[in-house]
Amino acid sequence: MFCPNCGKQVPEGAHFCTSCGFRLVSENRIPVQEVIRNVLRRRIEGIKNRDAKAIEGTVYKERYTKFDDWPPFDLQDSEGLRNEAQALKVLREYDYETKTWNIEVFEDSALATFTIRYWGRIRDLSFNVQSRVTAFLMKHEGEWRIVHEHWSRFPQQQLASKASSEAKSPFSSL
Repeated sequence: MFCPNCGKQVPEGAHFCTSCGFRLVSENRIPVQEVIRNVLRRRIEGIKNRDAKAIEGTVYKERYTKFDDWPPFDLQDSEGLRNEAQALKVLREYDYETKTWNIEVFEDSALATFTIRYWGRIRDLSFNVQSRVTAFLMKHEGEWRIVHEHWSRFPQQQLASKASSEAKSPFSSL
């Protein structure tokens, strides 16, 4: 079986393309937890592919907020999406793995938690980070969208860098 969106091979019986996240069957035939997990996976794949539009397509932009695990650690609104889009321009490598998923659905809202380990390079900074992620999603205009996400690093992590002693964000000065 091949994805009609990206053309890559997908396992028989898959509900979503494992490469691009394209929905392969009617949503009403897919468990809602799987739909929500796919929204979050598409968001992370947007980072990996440096695709700001794909990321924006997963959020409820007018209500979106986040706490990031990179500076600034303050609460950000949709401006955080603009900052992230700028950071994607200097992202050189990115890969990830997720685990320990838990998704609770409350009618048209959901709370998802998982852990992620991601690694790569941004500017001249190598990183290897493990974080906890909590995301609140709502069904908006028939689609699940991220309303708020909170990324929190596991304690005592170091970034490997030639300037690792700097507390400066690699996203600054974009």
